[in-house]
Amino acid sequence: MVRLRRAQMINLVEHSYYSNIDHRRLGTVLDCFTRNAVLSVAGRRLPGRNGEIERFLVRFLEAHPLIRHGEFAHTVDEAGQRLACRFRLRLKDAHGETRAAAGEADFRMHNGKFREVSVAGDGGPTI
Repeated sequence: MVRLRRAQMINLVEHSYYSNIDHRRLGTVLDCFTRNAVLSVAGRRLPGRNGEIERFLVRFLEAHPLIRHGEFAHTVDEAGQRLACRFRLRLKDAHGETRAAAGEADFRMHNGKFREVSVAGDGGPTI
C-alpha cells in the first residue's frame, strides 16, 4: 500500500489535481482518483472516477473556459492520509464573465490517490 508523505499529498492536490484542472488535462485529473472514488460538491455525491466524477468535470470545464486556482493553505494529517485545503480561484464562465471565489476541500487518500473528496465554496462554483 502506498502511503504519501506530507509533501507528496500537497503535490498531488496542488499540481496533479488543481494545476491540471486549470490546464484542462482531464485524463490527468481523473488519474488522481481511485476507481471507486466519491467526489462531493456542494452536498451532491458523485461516485466513480469514470462515471459521475468524469461527467461532472467535463461539464464544469465546458462551462468555465478559464479556471485558475491559487493561494493554497493546507492542513495535513499524514497518519490519516488526509489533507484539508483552502484556496482561491478565478473563473470565467461561458458568457465571458470573470469572478473570484474561495473554496475549501477535504481530500482523503487511499493507496496514493483520492478516495473521497469534498468541496465547498463561497456560493459560487468550485472544484
